[in-house]
Amino acid sequence: MDALFQPSFGFHLYEYLLIIEPIAEAQKQIRAFKQYFIRSHRYPNAIVSKGHITLMRFVQYETYEKNIIRQLHQLAAATRPFDVELQGFGSFGHTLFVHVASTDPILELVSLRRTELRPLLNTRGFAPYFVSKPHVTIARNLTPSQHEAIWPIWNRTNYHGNFQAKNMILLKRKVGTHPYSVAHKFNFLGILPRFTQGKLFA
Repeated sequence: MDALFQPSFGFHLYEYLLIIEPIAEAQKQIRAFKQYFIRSHRYPNAIVSKGHITLMRFVQYETYEKNIIRQLHQLAAATRPFDVELQGFGSFGHTLFVHVASTDPILELVSLRRTELRPLLNTRGFAPYFVSKPHVTIARNLTPSQHEAIWPIWNRTNYHGNFQAKNMILLKRKVGTHPYSVAHKFNFLGILPRFTQGKLFA
């Protein structure tokens, strides 16, 4: 086993996932899409977890967690709740997803601040991931033949939904284990001044 997965002086590596969860009717509809995928295509590729938009994913020692939470609190406090528009379906070839049409607030929230965030999240051997194309996954790990069979159907399926993003959630799990648990929820408050480049966590 890689030495990075071994406890070091009592410290443990954790996988972290920062997400936005659709609420109410949008979450219900996404769950219905996943169930329809399984019933109709009989591929075991649908994600059984609740639908979500991944903002970032990283691996870090748990000892950093309090500092990470503190910094994310500052980010959330400077962010106002915003509307998220879901429009149709997209594909990465291996992944079927609900397309997020209103990407700007999401990208500004995390991806455009990766320069400030990365030093806190970097761990040797594990580069942090920041969202570049926000989406809600319906099914993943599709083979080329599976994608060829299902994509013409989903490509012509119309869907429009929306919800207001009022918070983001940090999930965690020890490396190599399942499932995730909630580490912290951050409400969007919009009460602090907007951060400027290089001053996010000053």
